[in-house]
Amino acid sequence: RIEGVDPNLELGGLVDLYMGEMENPALLFERMKGYPEGYSLLANVLTSLPRIALSLDVPIDLTRTQFVKEWRDRLKVFEPLPAQQVEDGPVLENRESGDQVDVTKFPAPLWHAEDGGRYLGTGNIVIMRDPDSGWVNAGTYRIQVHDAKTLGIMISPGKHGRIIREKYWARGEACPVAVSFGHDPLLLLLGGLEVDFEENEFDVAGGIRGEALKVIAAPYTGLPVPASAEIVIEGEIPPDEFHNEGPFGEWTGYYASGERDMPIIKVKSVVYRNN
Repeated sequence: RIEGVDPNLELGGLVDLYMGEMENPALLFERMKGYPEGYSLLANVLTSLPRIALSLDVPIDLTRTQFVKEWRDRLKVFEPLPAQQVEDGPVLENRESGDQVDVTKFPAPLWHAEDGGRYLGTGNIVIMRDPDSGWVNAGTYRIQVHDAKTLGIMISPGKHGRIIREKYWARGEACPVAVSFGHDPLLLLLGGLEVDFEENEFDVAGGIRGEALKVIAAPYTGLPVPASAEIVIEGEIPPDEFHNEGPFGEWTGYYASGERDMPIIKVKSVVYRNN
């Protein structure tokens, strides 16, 4: 637990230092400069084998070799478990829409000196629904804060979220989207993997846990989102509006993709938990 850190470079510097080797602690930043008490930020959640094992619901005392064998054995019998939609959840404790929306209230660090701006979405999942099949995809794509009601979204070519977005754009429609922050680390892990096309990451998570993931219908888009997420931001990705985005210092140690015009999310609704 670290108190009083400055989200302007200091926070990102500490995250990088502790990310240099596996088995370092995760970092929970509290009482950050410029933000009221009750706002916190968790980083490096998956930088230890025991924490990865905990997220995948396998014994946390395995060696690396034992872990790989355990996981391979589980994959042989794995079956997805459909998500369970519920009527309410902690993420709905606070609801804001229209003129109330201001995404700059949430801690979005300047992680690295040459980043193109502040990034709220690093460990997030971006949720979209295929307009043809109804398939729900949850992928991890970076989210930059432009202003109180505008986010930038960068999705590499070929990624499932981009394929879905292009389908809406081909119809001349904005793409509905919900972005979840502060959820089960398993969802972040799955959001960064190549889960099969038309396979729902929420259902995969349920199969791994042995318990259906509880989701609610987000109030603006109706998209299923984790009921226990800390924050969910909803909006639309219009086909004809772009904004400078990037670069961003990736975990691999380089600045990715430079500064380019990228699509935006026009934010319509925000729900979030107390504290």
